[in-house]
Amino acid sequence: MTTQTHERPYFPAPDVVRHGDGVRFESYRRDGTEVRLSFIPAGAVLPGQDTERARVGMLVRGELTVTVGESTKVMRPEQDVYVVPPLVVLSAVNSATEESVLLEITRSKPGEKYPAPDGSFLEPIESRKFVKMDVTFFLADWIELMVADIPGGGRMPYHKHSHEQIGTCLDGRYDMTVEETSHELRFGGTYFCAGQEGHSAENPHAGLARSLNIFIPPRYHRVPKPGEERETS
Repeated sequence: MTTQTHERPYFPAPDVVRHGDGVRFESYRRDGTEVRLSFIPAGAVLPGQDTERARVGMLVRGELTVTVGESTKVMRPEQDVYVVPPLVVLSAVNSATEESVLLEITRSKPGEKYPAPDGSFLEPIESRKFVKMDVTFFLADWIELMVADIPGGGRMPYHKHSHEQIGTCLDGRYDMTVEETSHELRFGGTYFCAGQEGHSAENPHAGLARSLNIFIPPRYHRVPKPGEERETS
C-alpha cells in the first residue's frame, strides 16, 4: 500500500492510497468531512465494515452491488445513493467486467445526527432546469445531493448561504471559485465551501461539464416533519 499526501485550502489535493488488490482511493478532506473516490477493479470486493462516521455514496461509473445492513442493491451510475449511519456495516462487490468508480462522503462532527432513510438507499426526487442547468436531486434528512449539468458558457453567479456546500467534478471541466480562490476542476476534483463562504462556478468551455453538489443541511428541499408535505423551491 502506498500513500501520497497534499494540503490546500478550499480545493485540497487528494491523499492517494493504493492497495495490493488493485483498489485505489483518492480522498479529499476538510474539517470533519471526507470525499473519497474508490476505483474498484472488476471482481474486487470491499469487505463489510462499520465506522463511527456517517457515509453517503453514489456510483459514478460501472456497476456495484452494495449491501447495507440487511439491504442489498445493484447500484446504477448517478441513479442510486446509499445513506449509512455510524456503526452500520457496508460491503460491496464489483461483479462486472470493468472498473467501477464509487464516490463516497464520510462525516463526523460533534452535535450532528445522521439518520438513514428506510431501506438505506435513495432514488432521485426531482429533475428540472435550474439557472439554465439540468439538475437532479437526492434528499435525506441531513444531506441533499444535486447532480448538475453545466453547459458550455453556463455559470452559477457568485453567492453565499448558510448551508455547507461540497462539490466534485463528475465529467468535463469547469472553473470553481470559493472566496478569493479559483481553481479548474476536472474529474474527481473537489471543493469545500463552509457556510457563508462566497462561491461561484463557470464553464468557459464548449463541452458539457457535470458536477455533484452536496448541501448540509438540505438547501433546496426541506425535509418535512411528520404530517407535513415536502416543500420545494
